[in-house]
Amino acid sequence: MTSPLNKTLENHSAEYQNEIKAYQHVLEKNGLPVIYSLNHLCLMAGVNLEHIKNCCISNRQENYKRFKLKKKRGGFRVIQTPQDELKYLQRWILENILNKKNSHNACKGFDPDTSIKLNAEKHLKQEGILKIDLLRFYDSINEKRVYGLFKSLGYHPNLSVSLAKICTIVPDNTFLSSFKQKEQHLKQKIKQDGLGVVPQGAPSSPKISNLITISLDNRLQNLADKHNLNYTRYADDLTFSGTIETLSKIKKVVYRIIREENLYPNYSKTKILKRGNPFFVTGLSVHNDTVTVPKKKKLEIEHHLHHCIKNGVQNHLTTSKITNRNFKDWLLGNIAFVNGVEKELGKKYFKQFNEIQWPI
Repeated sequence: MTSPLNKTLENHSAEYQNEIKAYQHVLEKNGLPVIYSLNHLCLMAGVNLEHIKNCCISNRQENYKRFKLKKKRGGFRVIQTPQDELKYLQRWILENILNKKNSHNACKGFDPDTSIKLNAEKHLKQEGILKIDLLRFYDSINEKRVYGLFKSLGYHPNLSVSLAKICTIVPDNTFLSSFKQKEQHLKQKIKQDGLGVVPQGAPSSPKISNLITISLDNRLQNLADKHNLNYTRYADDLTFSGTIETLSKIKKVVYRIIREENLYPNYSKTKILKRGNPFFVTGLSVHNDTVTVPKKKKLEIEHHLHHCIKNGVQNHLTTSKITNRNFKDWLLGNIAFVNGVEKELGKKYFKQFNEIQWPI
């Protein structure tokens, strides 16, 4: 029986037929869905073509909700979350395209079987730790690089342009106003380029950033191997561990590699930690050869659990002057965080949480 594709191709030239079959072969070989155009993508995903054209090609700023989150060191970050249909399409692209390609082995975040605990465990029993952050990680990944990613997977250039626009947003004044003084060079570059950037708040963004940084991870892993060091990356957090002398020696090399990969080191957050002092990797304590939740966080949870059980939730909220409207969800989320790192302690906290008489 003649396949639908072969039947469609019958009226075209042999050269065209061979191009289409070769295109199909590359995508199938990579385990990716065969998509020929934006129209075809919307048909496969079950979304409205005209709406996607409007919100991703014509009016890319209008289909996002924005809110500000304060940073610990001052200033704020802008979270940009897509409206429902766009979010659905980004998630479809994530599940059906992006997740088909593996991130680098050194990447310990936003992939199945990765976690902050696994990220921290890689650096146990080491003399020292070097921590380097990437400056405004998502904001430094523009749609041109995202286009290159989809094209490298085998998709047609025209479709890759559309996929890149679907997964990025053109910065507006609210977003640009969040840049600190030390970040002005990146702000000016973004304004000058006039290109969309990967939004913090879109479901596709973490995996896109992981795939974009495979080259960075390769180079930093090779550097670590050469100097007998450990290396991991969790989103924008780069961590090396080994001897203090070697970590001090490679720091400037790491900066250079980051810049060569068109990313930006956050120089002010670079730290070299020596064993004997507090060791924290992605918010977890790496101490006594085990990974644990910081003591401060556990004492905070235990304080709330104790007083909610003993005095009642409302009395505790009033006397402690807690104004968090989502206190129950906040407490449950923190307990789940502990459970992901210290199972037995997490079980104990969950048990106590269930003893609380929550107001209806």
